Amino acid sequence: MLWQTLTDNCIFAFLPELEPMFGARVLLDGEEAHTLCSTLFGPSNIAVWKQRYRRLFETWNAVSKLQGFSMFDFLLDYMGPELTRSGMLEKILSFPTVERLLRQGAWEHCYGISDTDLAAALTDDDALTRLYETVSKDCPNYLAFSAFLRQNEALWQDFFALAAQMDCPALHDALDARTEQIEAQRMKLQATLLRKPPLECSQELMGKTFFNRGPYETFYFLPSLLMPGKAMRFFFYSGTPHNRQILFISLREPERQREKTVEGLRALADPTRYQILMLLAKTGPINGQDLARSLGLAPSTVSHHMTALRERGLVTEEQTRSAKYYGVSRSALKALLSEIAADFEL
Repeated sequence: MLWQTLTDNCIFAFLPELEPMFGARVLLDGEEAHTLCSTLFGPSNIAVWKQRYRRLFETWNAVSKLQGFSMFDFLLDYMGPELTRSGMLEKILSFPTVERLLRQGAWEHCYGISDTDLAAALTDDDALTRLYETVSKDCPNYLAFSAFLRQNEALWQDFFALAAQMDCPALHDALDARTEQIEAQRMKLQATLLRKPPLECSQELMGKTFFNRGPYETFYFLPSLLMPGKAMRFFFYSGTPHNRQILFISLREPERQREKTVEGLRALADPTRYQILMLLAKTGPINGQDLARSLGLAPSTVSHHMTALRERGLVTEEQTRSAKYYGVSRSALKALLSEIAADFEL
């Protein structure tokens, strides 16, 4: 465990206790999300876990669009050098069920669902059915949705039990092998913070311009081996308790896949998508409705193109309390151009 204060409000930390949680999340999404999980834990172990925690895997598969990465927002309540998985589970389960569910999804913004609606659905089958009809386009299984609401505590216990299974010697060895890389990342960040404010550093690491900009009283920068993607950001909205930003930065080298390069070029080849990226690069983060108005397109058309760009990693999304804001992924575009330059020796 590493916990070091870099500036008055910036902390660099490496917390191995979190790695099995990220590994569990990767398995829930499909271990092909990155091959390291398969290498570390082995296909036979993964098959056993999928069988043992079938309720968790099948429920997650059905409700993943409802909650996304918000399951990790609870770290904002518990971030500190004393963090343990058991302590975090205890913290999560200490929330009343409705409050816990509210933290796990954008119910009000995306579906117009209130805390009163969720509370009613916990005990009233008719209310549950009405709620499911509201979210059914993003959740294909009524029973899984019911389990997500009514067996939420048990699902969290399954998730942490799966993470405990993944806390094994192979993972410890892989983390120990990254010691020098973690130190190099810390030194680079410390040098950057002498020149740039922490929010600007965060934007540079994520390759995007944030819509939610705080102000934050504390910034945490955490390297991670098993986290999905290149970087992940969690934050409290301005004016809420413990107003923090947590930025996880991947320790993995990006995998070169020519198929992804071709897919990126295919996305850029569409004139409308190219225009969308140019507008996002010029304006910064913008919500879907404003984007549609600026381009003179129907919202459904914009949504279609944004899905294609998001699947290829060329745009970023940032959920606020009232809307979803899109930005251009500058890091992804730079990586795409670098791949092309390397392939053609430009």
